[in-house]
Formats: sequence, structure tokens, C-alpha cells
Amino acid sequence: MEYRISQDFHDKYENLYEHIVVVTLQDGTTIEGGWYDEFFEDASILISTLGPDVKIIKISDIKAIELSNKD
Repeated sequence: MEYRISQDFHDKYENLYEHIVVVTLQDGTTIEGGWYDEFFEDASILISTLGPDVKIIKISDIKAIELSNKD
């Protein structure tokens, strides 16, 4: 199975893994939380929000990801 999309994303942003990040989606929505898991088979990442929820976000929906000032 080919995981190119996920591997490229991981390689580009691996310095942010296991940190609190701000993810900006293609529609302009932002999600802030800890990036602690990836799902290579689904080309998605898991963000543990700063509340009680988690979000699974498709890599194709991500416009930008950056380190949060809360990290």
C-alpha cells in the first residue's frame, strides 16, 4: 500500500509532531490542539483539542499547520 501523501506530510512537519499546533483548514477554520497520531492508511492526522474532544483531519483538508503559542 502506498502512503506517499501521509509520508510527505509527516516529513514536512515532523518537527511539530507531539506539540500543540494550530491547523488551518481549506475553509479557513482553525483547530488548536496536540498532534499525537497519524493514520497513514487514511491520509489523516489526529488532533487532541484543548478541550475534551479529538479531531481526525484529512491531510487534503489542511491549508496550514504551525506551532501554537501555547506549546
